Order: sequence, then C-alpha cells, then structure tokens
Amino acid sequence: MNALLLRRAIVGAVLAVLAIIALRDVTRLGDAAPWRTMDDFADFYCAGAALNARVSPYTYEPLRTCEHMVNTGAGFRGRLFAANRSIAIPAPQPPFDFLPFRALARLNVPQARFIDAVAILLAVLLSAAALARLGVPLDVSLAALALSTGYVELNTGQVVPFASLALVLSGLALAAKRDRAAGVAAALTAIEPTLGVPVVAAALLFAPRARLAILITAALLAIVSLTQLGFHGTVAYLAGVLPAHAASEIHFPYQYSLTYVLAYFGVPDAIAQPAGELSYFALVGIGLWLGQRSAGALGRRELLVFLPAVCAVTGGTFVHQEELCFALPAALVLAVASRGGLKPVAAAAVCVLSVPWILVWGIKQLFAAGLFLCAFILVRLRIDLRIAVITLACIAATVYASELRPPHLPVPLQPAPAVYAPGEIAERAWRDYAEQRSTRDFLWFAIKLPTWIALLGLLSVAFLTGSRPNQRSIGERADSASI
Repeated sequence: MNALLLRRAIVGAVLAVLAIIALRDVTRLGDAAPWRTMDDFADFYCAGAALNARVSPYTYEPLRTCEHMVNTGAGFRGRLFAANRSIAIPAPQPPFDFLPFRALARLNVPQARFIDAVAILLAVLLSAAALARLGVPLDVSLAALALSTGYVELNTGQVVPFASLALVLSGLALAAKRDRAAGVAAALTAIEPTLGVPVVAAALLFAPRARLAILITAALLAIVSLTQLGFHGTVAYLAGVLPAHAASEIHFPYQYSLTYVLAYFGVPDAIAQPAGELSYFALVGIGLWLGQRSAGALGRRELLVFLPAVCAVTGGTFVHQEELCFALPAALVLAVASRGGLKPVAAAAVCVLSVPWILVWGIKQLFAAGLFLCAFILVRLRIDLRIAVITLACIAATVYASELRPPHLPVPLQPAPAVYAPGEIAERAWRDYAEQRSTRDFLWFAIKLPTWIALLGLLSVAFLTGSRPNQRSIGERADSASI
C-alpha cells in the first residue's frame, strides 16, 4: 500500500470512528432532542391564535394566557411557565409571517408542531439541494446545515430557515440569470426583516431585471400585512415592536450583536443600541460592495446577495444563533470557488459556522457530531491534511475547554415583581426576563469568539477574492459585465 492509499485509509477510519461515536451520542439526546423542544413554536402558534380571535399578536394578552396553555411538560419552557405566571414571550415577526400560523392555530398543538417541524426540515433539505445546484457538493451542504440550521432551527421552532431558503433560491436564480425569480425570492427574505434588507438592497442595485418582481412581491406582502393587522397595527409593529424588541435584549447572553458586545463591556445602553444600528447599516454597505466585487472576480452572481447576507449577521443590534445560518451560503460558495491560501480560510469558516457553539457547549452529546461534520467538510473540500488537522484540533480544543465549565444562567423561576397591562406589547415582560438572565460570566462572551472570527475571516476572504480579477478568463469577465 503506497503512502497516498495509507493516508486515505487512516482518514477514512478516523471519519468512521467519529461517525459511530456521533451517532451513539445523538441517540442519547433524550429531552434535548430538537423535536421535543421547538421553543419558539408556542409564541408563533399563539400569535396566530390571537389573529384568529381578531386581536393583536404583539400584546401581553392574550399571548401570555395562550403560551401558558401551550408550554407544558418537563422541559425548560414547561418548568419556566409553570413557575412564573407573569411571563410572556413575544413573537416579533412581521404580520405576513403569521398567515401560516393562523392556519396551524386551528389545529391542536401536537398536530401543528408536527407540521411546523416537517416544514423546517424540508426547508433545510431544499436549501442544501439548491446549494448543490450552485456547485457545492450536496453532502458538504448537508453537513454544513445539519447542526447549524437543521438542529438549531428545529430546536427553536424558528421561521429563519424559510428566509434562508429564500436567500439560497435568490442566489440560485441569479446564477441562472433568472433575475425575476431572484427578485421574488429576495423579497421573501423579508420573512426575517433585518436579514432580508441587505438581500433586497443587493437585488435592487445589481439586478435591474429583478426590480419589478421585488416591488410586486413587496406590495403583496404589504397587502397581506394590512389584511392581518390593518394600517395602524402594521405601523405599530414597525415603529414600536421592532425597536422595543431590540432594546429588550441588549444584555441577553444569547445575543451575538455588536450592541451586546458594547453593553457587556460597560457601554451605556443609550450608546450601545445606536452604535449597533450604525454598524448594521455600515456593514450592509460593505456587504453590497464586497458582493459586487467578489461576484465579478469569480463569476458567481449568487454572491451579490450571499455576501450582504453575511453582513446582516455581523454586528448590528439583534443577532441570535439561529440567524447565523444566513452566512453559510456565502461561506460554502467561497470555500468551493476560492483558490490558493484563501480556500482553507473559507473552509475553516464553514466549519466554525457549522457548529452551534452555545448548544454544543451545553449539550455534550453534540461534541462528536460537530467534530465529525467539520472533519467531513474539510476532507470533502480537499483541504491540505496538515491544515485540516490543525483546524479540527483548534475546534475540538475550544469546545472541550468550554465544556469543562458548562453554561449557567440565573433562572428566574419566581414570579416577576412587575404587573403588565394586557394591552401593552409583550416586550416589556420579555425585557424584564432577559435582564434577570443577564450574566457577567466571561464564558458567555468567549463562546461567541469563534463565530465572530469566522465571520470576519469570511469577509476578509471576500475582500481578497475581489482583489483578484484574474481568477477568470477575459471571456468570463465579459459575460458577467452586466452584474
């Protein structure tokens, strides 16, 4: 057996061992299995029920009463709601998001949860298939999305995977020069407004044939919002609910935003929040510039929307773990398309973004799964063995070191001292809850460092890629001159 075959055999054996250990651990998740949690599903379900009853989905009542009926059982949400009768968790989504949840709210909770779970998994699978059409190996896409999107989004029961699917479909349509379809998909990323703004802006600026489709789709979404809440309710959402929700989580330890970082280091809230807002718009501008440069350099039109999406989850005032999947399409495309020293950097960013760090920190059964997926991605992307081993060792050491001291937060299981008016938005109760769970534990800051480094590394790869226009032939550059 020559050296190459021996090395391949060793790598295959390591992957097989990691896969076996990962499968064993995942089957032992128990109550941590994501389909048993789906934490935020109750909030959206109850918002849909509120609209069915012709009342606001954003007010403390009837949201609180409904959530206390839905959040039962032995899980964290069940225990929290049983111990604290005043708690209510907002559903700060745009009105048009609630249309499918109005339909689900007419079903009993188990049926609605099942349908929502299937829809989330289908969105993840379709995203992987669409990325495969863009030249990313299907197994690499599935590995990258498995924990970061599949597990995370199912665990929270979030609507982010549907916005992420719209992002990928918009990029796929741009690559196929079907700009009208790209415009429709870009507008649908507004399912998550702060994530969708850069995508819509990129399509408007760089795909002229997409503009009419974007405007028509946006008009239809606005009409749906008006039919759901009326003019005053829609304005109240934009002017009241969105800023109040961002302000409610300034100190929430699950945040990845620049506002959270500044507040953690003692910057007053009155400065931290505007600074986060300014960083959001500044980064969106950078993302638009990088997207155009990288798309032109590589001949990959999908980067026109994928790179602004990365900037939507870098900095800002409101970023959660479940929104970080918006950076993966750009990371995967750059990891496949980059050459030379940039390729391993992009591949390492894919690996880091594929690991849901906070969840892996708290759920030891995900440790081997995360390592297996990272190792698989590095092997399939044909990263130099030494670089791959170093990358994997750094990820393993960081996760292991963090797990030596498991995450802990104050759990406010006692009734909150405040009394909330039924007609006020639920964000006031949520702000009090988030403040009670805030912490000065440095590990809650440190666990986010790998993700922040990966995002900045990804933007650096995009910048350097845009500085290398010679990666394509003159004919290819001419073909994409319309970008």
